[in-house]
Amino acid sequence: MRYLVSFFLISSILFLIPSLNASPDEVDAVNNTRDTTNPSLESQVRLIEDPNYLFNSIRTHKFFSANFEQITIHDKKRRLVRGKIIAHRSGKFKISYYEPLNEIMFSDGKDFYRYDPELEQVNVQPLDELLSETPIGLFTLNLEEIKGLFDVKDCESNLNSYSCQLTSKKEESFIRWINITIKNSVFYSLRYLDSFGQIVSLKFKEASLSGIPTEEFKLIIPEGTDIVSFRGNAN
Repeated sequence: MRYLVSFFLISSILFLIPSLNASPDEVDAVNNTRDTTNPSLESQVRLIEDPNYLFNSIRTHKFFSANFEQITIHDKKRRLVRGKIIAHRSGKFKISYYEPLNEIMFSDGKDFYRYDPELEQVNVQPLDELLSETPIGLFTLNLEEIKGLFDVKDCESNLNSYSCQLTSKKEESFIRWINITIKNSVFYSLRYLDSFGQIVSLKFKEASLSGIPTEEFKLIIPEGTDIVSFRGNAN
C-alpha cells in the first residue's frame, strides 16, 4: 500500500451525496417531513410530549443494520443513491454505497476511512466530531451524548409508528434538524436539513437490531491501494 500524507481536513459527510436534477414534484415529496406511508391514518396521529420511546430505543438498541435509499435535494436538484449500513454504539460503522456509487465509508471507532475501489484510494482522518456532526451519530453515539447534542420535540404516535424531531443545540451545527421515524420498534426513516440548505431523506429496508459479527466491522484494503492520510502523519 502507498501512503500519501496531507494536512488538509477532508469534508466527508456521511449520508450526504452531491445532487442531480429533480422535478418540482419530487422536491415537494421530499420536503414533506412526515411519514405518509398510509395517509388514511392521518386522523389517528397523536401529538405527544414524551420522547421516552425514542430514548428507550436508542438506549436498548446497540446494533443496527439495513439497506437504504437516500435522496438529497437542493435547489430543485436531486440525487438518489442506494446502499447498506451496519453500526454499533461503540462508534464503529460501515456504510457501503453500491448504486450508482461504489464507495465505502468506515469507522473503527477511532479513525474514519473513505474507500473508493475505482480510484484505488483510501482517505483516512481522525473520527473527531464526525459522529456528532452527521446523522450517523444517531446509530453510534450513546443516549447521553445524543441528548447533549439535540433538543427533542414534536413527537407523534401513529399506530405502529413513532416520530420525533431533533433540533441541534449548536447554533453553527451542520445539522439543523432531523426527523426520525421508528416503525415496529425499528428505525424506519430519517429526514434532515443541513447548513447548506439541503434536505436529505433516507428510508431503511430490511432493518435489523440483531447482533453483528465482529468481522463485519472490518475494511479490507487491497494491496496497491493509495492511502491518503489526513492525520498529519503516516501510520
